[in-house]
Amino acid sequence: MFRPLLSLSLLLCAATVHAQDSQAFTMSGEILPGVCKVAFPDVDLGSHQASLFTGSYATAYVDFSGTVSDCDAQVLRVAMTFTGAADSSNASLFQGVPGVGIELVRVVGAVNVPIAPGGRTQYTTAAGVYPYRARFRQSAATVGAGRVTRPITVSLTYN
Repeated sequence: MFRPLLSLSLLLCAATVHAQDSQAFTMSGEILPGVCKVAFPDVDLGSHQASLFTGSYATAYVDFSGTVSDCDAQVLRVAMTFTGAADSSNASLFQGVPGVGIELVRVVGAVNVPIAPGGRTQYTTAAGVYPYRARFRQSAATVGAGRVTRPITVSLTYN
């Protein structure tokens, strides 16, 4: 009898220490609408004599298309952004050789809508074949000569 009483007395005399610490944290994430496949061909703008560029000369357009396909059902429309180095004499053209840039346009019916480096074009649909044109355009009084191989990157955003 003495032992249980001693145990009970010790429990009652023991100091109870409670510590409480809390921290809020944030969960984050994003539910994306899905993706599409995109394909653009390499475009050959041809060979042209530098002597033709004597003012505001431009070569004939070369037609090509970009294809967007296999879109997830949640993708309703796409926007395309075209990035690449700008011509040093005319920032609305992509870089070519000195004095000659590359003009990129979106074809909308019978209208050519220019796309500058960093330019974005919005479509009302997702999957489809989207027509474009490109050509060399004189950007300065003096032109250089040389082979042009310039990457232009197209990035898609959805909805």
